[in-house]
Order: sequence, then C-alpha cells, then structure tokens
Amino acid sequence: MNTKTIARNTAWYGLENMIGFVTSLITSIAIARTLGPTKMAYIIYVTWLTGIVSQLGSVGIPITTRKYMAEYLGGGDYTTARFIYLRTLLVQTILAAVATLGAVLWVYHDAPAEYRVAALLLVLGILPAMSNFISAQANVAAETLSANLPGSLASTATYFILTLLAVVLNWGVNGIAFAMFAMKWADFLVRLVPTMRRILKWDSGHAHPPADLRARMMSFAAQSVMGMLLTLIVWDRSELFLLKHLTPDIRQIAFYSVAFSLAERLLIFPSIFASASGASIYAQYGRDRTRLPAMTAASARYIALISLPIHIIAVPLAAPAVFVLYGKQYAGALVVATVAPLLCLPKAFSGPIQSLFESVDRQKYFIITTVIASFVDVGVAWLLIPSYGALGACLGSGVAQFTAVFLMWAIGIRNYQIQLPWGFLFKLTAMSTFAACATYAVTAKLSALPALIAGSIISTAVFIVLGYVFKILEPEDRDRFKIISNSLPKPIGTPLNYVLDRFTRPFLPDSTIV
Repeated sequence: MNTKTIARNTAWYGLENMIGFVTSLITSIAIARTLGPTKMAYIIYVTWLTGIVSQLGSVGIPITTRKYMAEYLGGGDYTTARFIYLRTLLVQTILAAVATLGAVLWVYHDAPAEYRVAALLLVLGILPAMSNFISAQANVAAETLSANLPGSLASTATYFILTLLAVVLNWGVNGIAFAMFAMKWADFLVRLVPTMRRILKWDSGHAHPPADLRARMMSFAAQSVMGMLLTLIVWDRSELFLLKHLTPDIRQIAFYSVAFSLAERLLIFPSIFASASGASIYAQYGRDRTRLPAMTAASARYIALISLPIHIIAVPLAAPAVFVLYGKQYAGALVVATVAPLLCLPKAFSGPIQSLFESVDRQKYFIITTVIASFVDVGVAWLLIPSYGALGACLGSGVAQFTAVFLMWAIGIRNYQIQLPWGFLFKLTAMSTFAACATYAVTAKLSALPALIAGSIISTAVFIVLGYVFKILEPEDRDRFKIISNSLPKPIGTPLNYVLDRFTRPFLPDSTIV
C-alpha cells in the first residue's frame, strides 16, 4: 500500500515540481542575462529579505497542520482533521495579515526610493504566500498531492508570462516584482477554493477535539518556528547577508546565488520523492508506527539512488552549464558552481529523517542539530568570505548542511535503530565518481556547449553500463518497482520489468517490502 501511495504522490508532486523547475530555470536565466550580475545581486538580496517572512510562515502552523491532519486521517478521524484545517487556516491568515502590514511599514520607512514600488509588491505577496501553505500542507496530509497541481500550474503560467513580458518590454525591477506578486495570489486562490470545498464535505461531527490536541499542536508549532529560525541560517542562504556586508563586490551575491541555485535545482528530483514519502511517514504514524524506521531507511535508499549520481556527475558539467546558460559575465561563478553540487548534496537526505522526527514529536533533535550547524555556518562563512567571496559563502553553507544532516542521521540510527544500506551507498558513490571522472577526461578541453552535451551523454552511458555490470538494484528494490510497473499498460510494463531484472542482483534471501 505504501509503495503505491508513494509512487502515485511522487508522480503528481514530480509533475508539479518539474513544471515549476523548467519555468523558473528559463525565467531566472532570462532575468540574469538581462540585468547582469550587479543589478541582479540587489534584486536577489531584496527578494531574499522579503522572503524570510514568508519562509517563517511556511513552517510553524502549516507543518503542524500537515502533521496532525495526517495523523488523524491515518486513523480515520475526519472530524478532527476538518477542525484542524479550519482552525489553523484562520490563525495563519491573521498572522499573515499582521506580517504583511509590518512589512509594508518597513518598506515605506527603509526601502530605497528607486526600489520602493518593487519592494512593496514583493511584501504584499506575503499574505497569500503564508495563507496558501495551510491548504498545500492539508493536501499533503491527505496524501492527495494531485490537488496541489492546479494552483502550481496557474501560478507558474502567471509568473512565466509576466516575467517574459517584463524582460522583453524592459519593465525592469518593478515588472519582475509584479510577476512574483501575481504568481503568489494566483497560487493562493486556485489552491484554496477546491481544498476548502473538499474538506468542508467531511463530517463536522458534534464531539469536541481530543483534550490534549491543542497543547500538542501549540508545542509542535513552537518547535517548528524555532526550527525554522535556525533553518534560515543553515538551509536558506543566510550567507547572502554576510556577503552583503563582508565583501565590497556586490557581484559576489549574484555569483553565489546563481551557482548555488543551479546546484540546488538538482535537489528537485530527490525532494519530489522525499515529499511524497514524507506524507506517507506522517500517515503511517497513525496506522502503524513500528514501521517508521524501515520506511525512513527505504526513503533514504531511493533518495541516494536519485541524488548521488546526479550531484556527483554534475561536478564536471557545472562550469560548462554556467557559460551556456548565463554567459561569460558570470565567469566569476565557475569555481562556486563546480563545488556547489557536492556541498548541497547533504540537503537531499534531510527530508526522511526530519519527517521521522516530526511524526514522533521529536523535533528537538532537528533543533539541536541545526543549532550546532548554524554556528558552523556563520563561523566558516565569516572566516572565508572576506578573502574568497562567493566561494567562502558556499563552503560555509555546505559544511553546515553536512554537519546538520550527519548529526540528525546519527541520532536517528541510535534512537530508532534505522538500518541504512551502507554497502549500497558506497557502491553507488564509487560508480558515480567513476562516471564523473570519465566525463571530465573527455570534456576538459572542449568548449562549453560541446562539453555540456558530450558530458551529459558520456556520464549517462557510463553510469548505466556500471549499473548493469555491478547490478545496482537489490531484489527488494526490484519488487517495489514492479508493483508500479505491473500497474502500467503491458507494452510499457513488460520491457520495464525486463530492465529491472537485468539490473538486479540474482539472489538475496527474504526481502521485505515496506
């Protein structure tokens, strides 16, 4: 049951994110090429500052909504789940209105005159963005990620069209800001109405919610907000603030953001699976919590299967990609782009273990590890940025992310007896490294576009051959994938099953499907 549910949600969430991925890539390239690194740097900085408020609003109450709605829906209690959604939506909307008002006052007081209109448009997007998180997380809690697709499509189309118009018609910063403003309102309205309509059909009941529910939710939300404050340091580019104040070259902000954003786009693939499996982990707590460690380990295994090859192989392809996509004016980002895929790799593995901690009400582990990592981040970045600029910021972020993820998994393994597939991880890393080295050997002396094309083909071919020779899949992997392939039309499922058999080790006793 879990395999089919995760696969279905992975498909829907994947479609939603891939559309956003392609659109944001195209628009970011168009904006970066049009504005150049200096103007782009200021836009990035202002957008980051205004986005902090929305990010804070994305965790506390919305994550609480997801966690407790999933728990009660997993136990079949739709009445309590309905109560949770309506109550948290009301509270979140009030908080969003207060935050938006405060941000508007800040704009009128502190924003530079030439950027005041743009800043005002950006902060007015806080209200729909914060409120929208409740409906989005309610759909995740119900394990119906397909319900989030229409809002994402509407917002993506709105942003794509308006951004291209702003670039073509030279609307400048105000045009880009208006595109972001319209995108957030479109997403909010298109997502809210059907979600509200569906949840209002659930039985409202007459019984009061469980007596301890309010206290549990308040405690969980408080921990979530605290965790988010720390997350802003470790996971959300706090290094931009240090770059702004520790280096005189404002272009370093653009170099860092362009390079690290390019690398973080690779996280879309593992994050799609992590979000889908995370929804099932929350629901599994309400069904049978004894299986949580096994589900967490399985999630990590498949995230590794997706992320390790992509991030390692991206190292020799990063510099050609920057030249092809952004042009020679971003040559200062080449070194950062080369190391960024490895430095942001740990983030791919944070999803399953964080979902486990949240499902069992042990967010304190996430908070503790992130506190430690935040000190590492600020310390390393503060030390290196004055001399190395964007590279120093990238190293600070990467070391902090590795510290946080390592400590979280260490706690999870010790406290919940999670059995990670260490042999599989080593073999996958070795295969990916060999493919990356082969790619670099062939493309090192080629110009950017030929190197990117040839490198992509060579790395894919080498990894596939190695996967076949060394039988990258275990029987339990094949069994899980065949649950999906057997539900496909026969002309697709039959050859897919044949491929799965060719990449699977011939024998392993008693596999257990999570």
